[in-house]
Amino acid sequence: MTADPRLGLLQLFLGNEEGYFASPIRSVRTKEWKERFYKWPDKVNEFFEDLPIVALDHDVYFCPTLLAFSERNKGNVHTSRVLWADLDTCHPDNLLVEPSGVIESSVGRWQAHWLLEEPIEAEKAERINKRIAYYHADEGCDRSGWDLTQVLRFPGTHNHKYLPDLHTVKVLHAKPTKYKVSDFDIYPDVDYASTAAKPLPTEFPDLDALTLMAHVRYKINPMAERLFADTPKSNWSKALWQLELFLFAAGLNAEEVFLVCKEAACNKYARDGRPDVYLWNEICRAEAAHNTPAHAPPVTVASNSVDFSLLSDDDKQWAKNTPTIVEDYIEWAKTVGDAAWQYHQAGAFVILSTLLAGTVRLPTSYGIVVPNTWFMILADTTLTRKSTAMDLAMDMLIEIDSDAVLATDGSIEGLMTSLSMRPGRPSVFLRDEFSGLLEMLTKKDYYAGMLETLTKLYDGKFQKRVLRKEVLEVRDPVLILFTGGIKTKILSLLADSHISSGFLPRFVFITAESDVARLRPIGPPTTTSMAGRSELISRFGGIWQHYQDIAITPKPGAIAIPKVWDAELTPDAWHRYNDFETKMLEVGIKSDMPEILTPTMDRLCKSGLKMSILMAASSRLEDRVIVTEADLVRAFAYIDELKQHTLEVVSNVGKGVDERLMERIHAYVKRKPQCSRADLMRSFRLTARQADNIFRTLEERAMIRPVKVKSGSPLYEVVPTTRKVMQ
Repeated sequence: MTADPRLGLLQLFLGNEEGYFASPIRSVRTKEWKERFYKWPDKVNEFFEDLPIVALDHDVYFCPTLLAFSERNKGNVHTSRVLWADLDTCHPDNLLVEPSGVIESSVGRWQAHWLLEEPIEAEKAERINKRIAYYHADEGCDRSGWDLTQVLRFPGTHNHKYLPDLHTVKVLHAKPTKYKVSDFDIYPDVDYASTAAKPLPTEFPDLDALTLMAHVRYKINPMAERLFADTPKSNWSKALWQLELFLFAAGLNAEEVFLVCKEAACNKYARDGRPDVYLWNEICRAEAAHNTPAHAPPVTVASNSVDFSLLSDDDKQWAKNTPTIVEDYIEWAKTVGDAAWQYHQAGAFVILSTLLAGTVRLPTSYGIVVPNTWFMILADTTLTRKSTAMDLAMDMLIEIDSDAVLATDGSIEGLMTSLSMRPGRPSVFLRDEFSGLLEMLTKKDYYAGMLETLTKLYDGKFQKRVLRKEVLEVRDPVLILFTGGIKTKILSLLADSHISSGFLPRFVFITAESDVARLRPIGPPTTTSMAGRSELISRFGGIWQHYQDIAITPKPGAIAIPKVWDAELTPDAWHRYNDFETKMLEVGIKSDMPEILTPTMDRLCKSGLKMSILMAASSRLEDRVIVTEADLVRAFAYIDELKQHTLEVVSNVGKGVDERLMERIHAYVKRKPQCSRADLMRSFRLTARQADNIFRTLEERAMIRPVKVKSGSPLYEVVPTTRKVMQ
C-alpha cells in the first residue's frame, strides 16, 4: 500500500519520537467538536484509513505538536519542531520570515508554518507564535491562533464552513527550509500594556497591603493570608493567580488587588525584576475570570458515553449574556456562603417550581405538563456545603409560602398522608441525606413498589395506598423532591433497574467536588447580603402573587381556588423543542448503553421543557404565559451544562467498592504516569493479592499497561482511549 504523501508533512511536524497525534473533527450537520487521538508513529495509518469517510461530513483538523498523552492540553506538549500562524486573511507575502509551508484553508485565507532546525521548549515556541500573530493582527492574522494546542485544517480535506461553496484545503507551497530561533528576533515582544483589559493606572489608593486585607478579613479565604506571606516552593504562577482570585472574591477592586499582590511573597514579577505592567496585565485577566459566570466543573464520564452539545456557540453566548432570576439568586447566594455555586442553581429552580407548579401548566397532545422539578445534589464530602445551600433556598421559600415544605423527617406514609390533604398544591419533600431513605426503599420488602409510586406522584397520577388502619388516596399531586447525599453512597444503592423504571431519570443531578479554595471564614452578615435577600424575596413573592389570582367562584360561600394558567409554546418554540428532543434521544439510542441513556435523555429533555415554562412565567408577568424560542434556549442552556452531571451519575450507578478503587487507581496513574507498582501499593494500602487482582484487571480492560521495569517493579501508564464519534 502506497503511503499517503501527507504523511511526510506530519513527520516534519511531529518527528520520530513516540507520543500522540491529535486530529479533532467538527460535524458539518451538528457543529459538534470531537477529539480523536492516534498513537504516533505506530497508529498513524489508522488516521489515514479513517480520513476518507470522516472527511465527507466533517471538517478535519490536526494539532501541529506531539502530545505526551491522549489529551489536548499544554501540559502534554513538551517540545515543538515547528512554529505556526493562523494567518486568516493576512497574505503570506506580508510575513517578515518566509514560511517553510503555506496551506490555503479557503479562498483568501491561509495557514503558515516554519520548520525549526531542532526542537525547542514548548513555551518558547508558543511565545514566538504569539509574537508573529500579534505583529500581523492588523493585517488579518488571527490573534488567538498561537497557543500550543491550536488546531489547523488538514490538507486534502474540505472546508465546509462556507457551504454551499466547498473548498479543498491545499498546500500552496512547501520547502525544506529550517530556521533558528534567532531568525525570529525580528518580531518584537508583545506589548503587554496594550493587551491588558485596561491601562495601568497612574495613581493608586494610599493604602498598604495589610490594611486592605484587614478590611476584608471576614470575607477573604483564610488561604489568602498564607499565599500573601509565604514564598512559594514551586508553582509561583498558581500561587499568585489564586491570591488574585481570592482578593477579587472578597470584594477588592483591581487597583486594590494590585497593591496587595505587589507586596505579596508570591509576586513572580518582582522576583524576576519585570515592570509593574506585567502584574497589572495578569490582574486584569484575573478580574475578567472572576466576573465571568462560573460553569459546571469537569466531571468524569464513562468512556462509552457520547459527548454532545445542544446549543450553538452563539446560543450559549446569548444565554450567558441574558441573566434571569436564577443567576441573580446564584450571585446573591455566593456572597452568603462557600457552597458550590451549582447547588444554588438547584435551589433557585426548586423555589420557582414550588411557586408556579400549582397554577401554571402546559397542555400538550400527550397530556398536561406540570413544571414540578426534582433535584438531587450529590457531594463527595460535607465541604461542598450541600445542606447549607439547600437550607438557604428553603428558608427563602418558607418566607414566601410557609406551607409549601412538608415535614422533612417524615416517613413515606407521612408523605402520602400529607399529599392526600394537598390536592393540586405544590409540596416540597426535603431530604438532605437521601441515602438512608433510599436504602430503606430499595431493601425493605415493606416498601416494595414505593419508588414506582414516587415516580407516578411526579407525573401527577392518582395513587391509593392501603394501610392497616386507613386507606390513603392522593389526587392531583404536585410533588417536588429536593434531595442530597454523599455521591459514593447514593450510587452504591442504585441499580440499572432504577433507571429503566423511570425513577432516576426524573431527577436533575448536580454534582460538585470539595475545593478548600472556596472555604470562607465565619463572620457577621453583611448589609449587602441582607439587602440582596430581601430583594430576592420581594421578586419571588411578586411572581407567586401574580399567579395566585382567584378563579371566579360559582356561588357565594364556595371555596375559592387559584386560577389555572395554561401556558402556550410558540410554533418556533415547539420546533426548537422537538429538535432538542430528537437530538437527545438520538444520543441515547446510538450510545453503548441505549437501555440506560435513552430514558435518561428523554426525561432530561422533559425537565428542560419544564424549566422553559418556569423561565417564561417568571420573566414576564403578563396575562398569558407564552413560552418563546428564547425561553427554550435559556432553559436548555442549563440542561446543556447539567447533562454532564447526569451522564456521570448514570455511568456510575451500582459500582461497588472494588470498582471504585480501580477507578481511583486509574485516575492516579493518569495524573502520575509511569508510577511504580510499589508506589501504588503504598498509596492505596494494597496487599500483594489485591494488587495482583487489580492490576491484572485494569490491564485486561486495557486501562493501564506496564511500560518498563525499574528495580524489579513495573512502571504503569494509562492506555489512551479514542472517544466515540457519532457519524
